[in-house]
Amino acid sequence: MDPQALLAPFYEAYNRRDIPAALRFLTPDVDWPDLAEGGRLIGAEALAASWKRNVRSIQVEMAPFAYGVASDNRLVADLVMTVHNLRGQLWSETLVRHLFTLHDGLISRMDVEPLERRI
Repeated sequence: MDPQALLAPFYEAYNRRDIPAALRFLTPDVDWPDLAEGGRLIGAEALAASWKRNVRSIQVEMAPFAYGVASDNRLVADLVMTVHNLRGQLWSETLVRHLFTLHDGLISRMDVEPLERRI
């Protein structure tokens, strides 16, 4: 599977705040980190509810700059994650790595690791 072919449209939907379109890339029982409140979110409904809560207080943009496949066959996206408040003020800009586990061509789990610098 080409990581960019699957992940780029997912990030585009997420950045447009098109939650139904973003969810089409995920399994119904997706396992996702809850970066806002800690812990993990289990299931597409829980993730959608979390995203909807977040857009009421912050604007998050994911800007992937590299895609690949990890040694354990997870898909990888290295990206700049930018967070603004609703007035557009920058809160943070962080380099992160997203690691995706797939099941039947859909994302079933996502993990996040910090990145030190762009590759």
